[in-house]
Amino acid sequence: MHGRAGDGAAGGFEIRHAGPAGRLRLGAATLRGRARACRRLEAALGRDAAFRAFEVRPLTGSVILRFDPEAAREDVLARAARALEAALGEDADPGGEAGGEAERGNGASGATWHALEREAVAERLEVDPERGLDAAAVEARRAAWGPNAAETEDRPGPMALIRKQFESLPVLLLIGSAAVSVASGGGLDAAATLSVVAVNAAIGVVTEGQAERTIAAIAGTGEDDVAVLREGARRTVASRELVPGDVVRLRPGMRTPADLRILAAEDLKADESHLTGESRPAAKRGAPPDAPGAPPGERATVLHAGAAVVQGRGRGLVVATGGRTEAGRLRRLSAATKRPRAPTEAELDALGARLAVGALAACGLFVAAGLARGRPLATLLRDALALAVAAVPEGLPMVATTTLSLGLRRMERRGVAIRRLGAVEALGAVQVLCLDKTGTVTLNRMQVTAAAAGTREVALDDAEALEPVLVGAALNSDVTLEEGRPADGSRTERALADFALSADLDVEAMRRERPRRRTLRRRQDRPWMATLHDGEGPELLLKGSPEAVLERCTRLREDGRTREMTEDDREAALALNDDFAARPARVLAFAEGPAGEEDAPEELTFTGLLALSDPVRPEAVELVARLHRAGLRTVLITGDQAATAEAVARELALSGDVPLGVVDAVELGDTEPGRLAELARRSHVFARVASDRKLAIVQALQADGAVVAMTGDGENDGPALAAADVGIAMGREGAELARDVANVVIRDDDLATLVDAVAQGRAIHRNIRRSLEFLVTTNLSEILVSLVEAVHGPNELETPMELLWINLVTDVLPGLGLALADPDEELMTRPPRPRGEGVVPPGDWWRMGGDSALIATSALAAHFVGLARHGPGPATRGMTFLALSQGQLLYTLAAQRRDARRLRPWALFGNPRLDLALVGSSALAALPFFVPPLRRVLGVARLGGADLAVAFAAAATPLATVLARGALARSLDPPRGGGDAEGSGAGGARARRSREAPA
Repeated sequence: MHGRAGDGAAGGFEIRHAGPAGRLRLGAATLRGRARACRRLEAALGRDAAFRAFEVRPLTGSVILRFDPEAAREDVLARAARALEAALGEDADPGGEAGGEAERGNGASGATWHALEREAVAERLEVDPERGLDAAAVEARRAAWGPNAAETEDRPGPMALIRKQFESLPVLLLIGSAAVSVASGGGLDAAATLSVVAVNAAIGVVTEGQAERTIAAIAGTGEDDVAVLREGARRTVASRELVPGDVVRLRPGMRTPADLRILAAEDLKADESHLTGESRPAAKRGAPPDAPGAPPGERATVLHAGAAVVQGRGRGLVVATGGRTEAGRLRRLSAATKRPRAPTEAELDALGARLAVGALAACGLFVAAGLARGRPLATLLRDALALAVAAVPEGLPMVATTTLSLGLRRMERRGVAIRRLGAVEALGAVQVLCLDKTGTVTLNRMQVTAAAAGTREVALDDAEALEPVLVGAALNSDVTLEEGRPADGSRTERALADFALSADLDVEAMRRERPRRRTLRRRQDRPWMATLHDGEGPELLLKGSPEAVLERCTRLREDGRTREMTEDDREAALALNDDFAARPARVLAFAEGPAGEEDAPEELTFTGLLALSDPVRPEAVELVARLHRAGLRTVLITGDQAATAEAVARELALSGDVPLGVVDAVELGDTEPGRLAELARRSHVFARVASDRKLAIVQALQADGAVVAMTGDGENDGPALAAADVGIAMGREGAELARDVANVVIRDDDLATLVDAVAQGRAIHRNIRRSLEFLVTTNLSEILVSLVEAVHGPNELETPMELLWINLVTDVLPGLGLALADPDEELMTRPPRPRGEGVVPPGDWWRMGGDSALIATSALAAHFVGLARHGPGPATRGMTFLALSQGQLLYTLAAQRRDARRLRPWALFGNPRLDLALVGSSALAALPFFVPPLRRVLGVARLGGADLAVAFAAAATPLATVLARGALARSLDPPRGGGDAEGSGAGGARARRSREAPA
């Protein structure tokens, strides 16, 4: 049921679902992606006592209302419409959409929570932090604000997928042709045309529906339990049940269920890389408040939804749930971002428009000429229909859809899930690949990458030299072990425990033999952690900042002996620390000694250093090299510091042979788009990039004319993934938002498959281009034949069903055979095609026009011989039918190469799929001559031996002529290189210039 309520200036509601009495789901396009308007609508609905509960979803523009079941629906709709009009008419709130929204509570006062004292936050949320909320407050807030669940875009249902298949212009041309057939009494013609449309739609629906299910399966489901304080007692509730004002206990290993204002923190650190891109854990505190304008990555008093607590403990007050969190803001930003159409989708529509204009012009010319000669209008309209059928390539949408569908299947088998068919080919058009660092080119997993025993760097497997450091890593740690592996703790401490275990230390036995009796934890004024142990060995173990640890050391353990530390030793240790840090890495120093003054240990023995980093994926260096060989430019976009990002970029050789350009995004400020586009054109690294700046960088590259792909795995990558021509998400470790908005998902996070996907996309575009050029050439030949026949004399024109049969048997299977050719070996050694280049380059139209004229001339030769022998009628139509259909099929062999110089007679049958397609199509073309009912429907007659000889000689002429032309051109100008260069002609000139330009 659908209806409208209210018709104010801002528009009204659409009823999306009328559930049981007392519940309505409405939708308003004016709300979609407008978070401020949704907040104002919530406030307006909250002031109306008619609504018992409501939920407003900015991502989808949906509004769910609960009201008295006895209330009249018309009254409810009118009230909702008035609230909507009031919400849309109010001035924007002073805080602005960006920056403060995520910190505003669910309908609370509009404050930025990170900038308020803890007591002020509790007062505004009307909660006692020592008791928590009572049951009545929880129910009231849940009714007002709904469950604590992320807003997700509704996955397209079957009807949406079906509608999508009928949006392209080539398909609309076929439907229009069928409508004309019905209007002129050609019901059989219309049925045949619509069957092609139906098969094409079925392929698209099945393929894209399967892709949606695959990506949904990757995402999975699940919900965490959370420890909260309610009515003075500790309770465990599902994260979905949290409401603003809940007091949540924080512990290592938990995933933050909502946006929290920190109330108390003990050595609390969180991994917020999903939101900020910064790979190091961020320290959190309860006081003092942050600056009001602090960006999400610099808010120490707030834990945002989705962050992982990696160290310490604490308590937090829920200030935003569901779609009102910072992650929810990113979802809305992603939803409001429009992705450009895939290149081939736009190019097919442009080609379809040209074909439509050409068909209308040909029909108009034909009707005008006929009227001038005094022919009856009814006859002219019937013949014009035949001409229109000849003008529309029935195989065009099916060949494109089927080719993309098969490409999608091949990629799925290689671990790449693709949500939309157009993304398959769009991968091959990518010119700039924007790489997120953490979790994409790096493993998002800290590990020890360098070590020093005393002041001397040693190999990581030198367990004997590193024994004191390994003991410190094993015992000075909060990591617990399960089945011999780290089970919790920060990424840094897990990496240290892994390193100790890799040296074959029995960590669990060591901990039993040397139990810990006290811990001095790291804090702001104490950049180290100390543990005191019983048992044999040093009583105190220390790890922390190298400078701070060295200040407490007077002795040095090195080469198996202990001696006094000199100033030269101290300088050597600090120099080694600088060297490790510049690689880049996080460096920790280790020391041991007696307990002494437990709160300020002194007189310790320095044992060494360990450097930890988030390593670059092993395959990433070769991946970047292969991308550069393919002519793609690579850009690193990360939330990490500039030094870290630059070191990773150098390891990846990201800039190729030119100097590395590094930009600190914080210094960009509100750079105007033109300036940003110029920076993006010559820069290779953008560091300290917030999510909105990632989006701006991607859009700047697109504005500069590039086809852009963006990889990412975090929620902060969501808007950029949504805006990129190709958004590529990591499927195994990536955030749900990244998977939701991306149109390509790498299921196992293996970036090596990305290069294969690019190669497959390029092959698909090349094959579709060859297929389309073949289809346009052969259909143009049919138009030429039909025009000459129509103008030459009455009753000579082929019947509409005859032309439709020719189109079906010569378009679909041969087109697919061309589209399924294997990739050329040189496919990934050429640059991508320029953006905006049509699916058929301008230079190719002349060749296609000449070839279509050649096919048409040969078929007309058979036609005129038939006229001389039999006069107008079925026999002549049969000769023309056979010459035209078989001529087009044989020409398919020549269409395998766009450059005739590369055609070799002995290599024409090198594509088994095409060979099989030609055998099947030739049999179908000959079928009417053996099936009388079909022969009568098409209006052709059986042919004698002489007629067959003439028809087949005419059919062979186009292929023989093209081969002769290629041999002559080859003798005058031999082709250089192998394969069939995609950039022949004008496009090739641009490609060669692109290849010579720096990366």
